[in-house]
Amino acid sequence: METAIKEVASVIGSLGTYARLVILGVWFPGFLIFAEMGSTYFFFFGPPGEGIFGHITETIKKYDSPVISSLIVILIFAVSIAIGYVARDLAFAISDFWLRRRWRPTRKLSAICDEIRRVYGEFEVDEVTGEYNVFGLANGDDSLVRRTPESYVREFCKQWLRLRAPSLNTEGLEIEINMEMGLVMPVALAAAVFLWFPGRYLGFTLASVSIAAAAFMMYRINWARDYETEQAIVNFLFAHWEGVSEAITPSDYVSDSEEEE
Repeated sequence: METAIKEVASVIGSLGTYARLVILGVWFPGFLIFAEMGSTYFFFFGPPGEGIFGHITETIKKYDSPVISSLIVILIFAVSIAIGYVARDLAFAISDFWLRRRWRPTRKLSAICDEIRRVYGEFEVDEVTGEYNVFGLANGDDSLVRRTPESYVREFCKQWLRLRAPSLNTEGLEIEINMEMGLVMPVALAAAVFLWFPGRYLGFTLASVSIAAAAFMMYRINWARDYETEQAIVNFLFAHWEGVSEAITPSDYVSDSEEEE
């Protein structure tokens, strides 16, 4: 019974994490892009003096129907989510391209592992990593895998920690990366809106700042993804050294059922 309660709590916690990711990393950025695109469209093709939100408000008043109002809200919500997913995937594609090219602040997996060995001891580190083939990518040929070696090791350590040592997982850092990744495209596309601000120099300045901010955010994200790899490996090693494994095995379910009987 206790195991079942833990499983339910885990599912609820996962749903809460997923909800935060969807709202902060997908829907809100998608809504910002929707507003930016709509504002740009109405600036060129819409009625004079009317923006996208003013048009939506007038449409709702025109029909004066709760059904129509609900449909408009649902439509905006759905379009924002769709745009948010596309924008986040595009931002991840740019980040992956950056990481594959080894541009700063990217570090190779071999460099990360060497640094961890220098800090925590070569024998202690190799004693743990030697049991898992995935760590062989640190000394292997990058051309043998489709993605970067860091991504394989990072995902392996993260999944292992989620299952065996949840208290040491890097979920918080992962959420932060996803939320910031979702904001890259809205910040970059804001330049298109700023260009039409009253005053050419002010608009150009704000657009330049927007592009620079998006580039800095991408730099910061790539640093965070690089740090996440290091943190996942360190937590993975610490879990082995301190014996904090909390895996649920089939025998646990058997023992629970026997106790209930």
